[in-house]
Amino acid sequence: MVEPINISWSKTKKNVEEIINKYIYYSLSVDNSSTSNIKENFLLDELNYGDSDNQYVKIDPVERKKRIEFINYVRFSFNKLTTDERKIIYWTYLDKENGYDDRFIANNLGFSLGYYYIKKKETLIRFAYCLGVEQMLDK
Repeated sequence: MVEPINISWSKTKKNVEEIINKYIYYSLSVDNSSTSNIKENFLLDELNYGDSDNQYVKIDPVERKKRIEFINYVRFSFNKLTTDERKIIYWTYLDKENGYDDRFIANNLGFSLGYYYIKKKETLIRFAYCLGVEQMLDK
């Protein structure tokens, strides 16, 4: 018989949110595209590394490459999720311009608010596994 997964919800959620925040800041520093231009399938494209010809960019090329690799790691993990899960992550954490609330997201997905909260928790746990940052309960 398979044992149930003993996840520390609060620590796992914190880990995912820290990675998303780091992703947002790194994207602001090296990605020239807007996250509001996301496609209908909510997939994020890989960011290609190229030398910046912008004279105002003061990021060391090694640091820039490291940031792009981190961005691609998050995008690769994000793209593993289902379309509904990607929408939940995107609307909750990545689309800062529109400030969607839980009721909007639940309604848009066709979920009741109660079911949405369950689905959001499952999504964050699945995203944590995709990122490799799930936190187990101490035994």
